Amino acid sequence: MNYITLGRFTLPADLLAAFAAIFIGALIYRLKEKKSIDDWFWNSFFIYIAIYKLSYAIFNFKLFIDTPFSLLYFNGGTEGQILAFLGIAIYLFWLTRKKDSTIKAEDYLPGYFIFFLLYWTGLFAFSQDLFAAAIQATLLVLFIMFYLKTIKLTVEYAILFLMLEALILSLFSNLLAVENLLIFTLGIYLIIFQRFNKEEFQH
Repeated sequence: MNYITLGRFTLPADLLAAFAAIFIGALIYRLKEKKSIDDWFWNSFFIYIAIYKLSYAIFNFKLFIDTPFSLLYFNGGTEGQILAFLGIAIYLFWLTRKKDSTIKAEDYLPGYFIFFLLYWTGLFAFSQDLFAAAIQATLLVLFIMFYLKTIKLTVEYAILFLMLEALILSLFSNLLAVENLLIFTLGIYLIIFQRFNKEEFQH
């Protein structure tokens, strides 16, 4: 894991990339929609952070009891990541299905792509892999142009962007890393979720 030093603080590059992505992503959404992004975008991010961190106490209970403040410095590892992504999936499913919800399944995919394309661009940049960052930024710009032109993000387009991202990560990162696999799994879940919800409303 790469770390970035800011003054007296040393922070993980992936955490900085995630925070940058969440705020820049919200700004891009506001630019297109002329309104703030819905709470699900922020809530999903904080659900991930909360579960990922708190799961440390579950999987390392004795260490947590002995040194409670270790929760500030450690996380739940691979198991915690799996639980965190599962938590996001359940939350988004519940939010769409709950009574009187104004959130639609097709709202999720644009936010998903904006966030994670920004995240990978930032991660490559913070890791000083500038060539990879440039390639990733190119895909990001293509998606933003696509998004700002109000072209509907159909399932077919979503699969195309997911495949292009998989190609980039296979060249410049470890596509089979647990974190990357979980991110792609979430994307596939949202694509399937959108397709099934669309068919349901058509009947």
